[in-house]
Amino acid sequence: MSNSNTVDRATILEDIAKDFKQIYFIYQLDTEQFIYLNPAFQQVWEISEENIQQHPGLLWNYLHPDDKKFVEEQFYKLKDDQQPKTIEFRINTPSQIIKWICISAGFYRSQDSTGNLIGGFIHEITKNKEYLHTTLNFNAKKDATLEVLSHDLATPFTNIQGMIDLMEHQVQEGNADVSELMTYIKRDAQRGSDLIRDFVGNEFLESSQVILYKERFNVKAVIEEMMADYKRGESLVSKQFTFISPEKPVYLEADQLKFMQVLNNLISNAIKFTQDDGKITVTVEDRPTSTYFTVQDNGIGVPLDVQPFLFDKFTKARREGIKGEKSVGLGLNIIKNIVELHQGKVWFQSQENAGTTFFIEIPKAG
Repeated sequence: MSNSNTVDRATILEDIAKDFKQIYFIYQLDTEQFIYLNPAFQQVWEISEENIQQHPGLLWNYLHPDDKKFVEEQFYKLKDDQQPKTIEFRINTPSQIIKWICISAGFYRSQDSTGNLIGGFIHEITKNKEYLHTTLNFNAKKDATLEVLSHDLATPFTNIQGMIDLMEHQVQEGNADVSELMTYIKRDAQRGSDLIRDFVGNEFLESSQVILYKERFNVKAVIEEMMADYKRGESLVSKQFTFISPEKPVYLEADQLKFMQVLNNLISNAIKFTQDDGKITVTVEDRPTSTYFTVQDNGIGVPLDVQPFLFDKFTKARREGIKGEKSVGLGLNIIKNIVELHQGKVWFQSQENAGTTFFIEIPKAG
């Protein structure tokens, strides 16, 4: 009776796994063979489990070319560290469909003749990745567009304030009606300008307070999309934007939304402190043990006496932008916190009237 129950339970588990496309596997390291692979495998990979059990090396052929090195590194780390791992990567199925796969695996030392094993489960996360990618793209476009528009819209308010200041000196004394009207206009112009900057600032503040959700993504491709949005707004902010990167993809394990908002905020600062027709350049570099970023401008620079306080919370280094954009002194402190949550570091070099460069270095996952 107990044997029958065991068989029934195993069959039910197989059916559940198949319905939810949940793959379970056991891989024998000594023989380099799968000793167990359930039928759900064929639904995801579009290859029969019998074929892979006979020729496990075929799996390598279906890995996405950009992910092969990453998967190989993680496989050997699992063997060496013998600590459970969860990784995400892409496969190219025989029908030429790219799918995202999440695998959770652990190292097991068997007490019998089966020897050392790697076992775990796999599930497809393509739809989740597509949804996340769409959401992150929307947020990146929103941030870049808001940043460009905020500067473009704030400029007329600043000009209005300047013209009113000039008019005030020209108004005849005793003309109370005109003076009062100009006071109202000036106050509302200042309020509108402040509201725009507060709105953009609060977007960054609120998003920075969420816990990190790290994933591996092509940071070069994401920055390219972001910089394309800035380039479309070049005429509005009167700045020239350039992006420099390697030809090949650059992968980063980070919270994509938070990290891209760090770069957006640094670009925002560069816009605020760079004169019209100035240049803002973003670079990414793939180093052996880290990913390296710079945001460089040829603006007015940071005064030497306030440079030591630039990353302080509510820093006394805060200043208005060239066109009167206000600052509460929180942006760079938040940037530092987010970078450090990624075990990275951020620093800068600046010279008055010659520009500023911010550097970010994020270590690669061990």
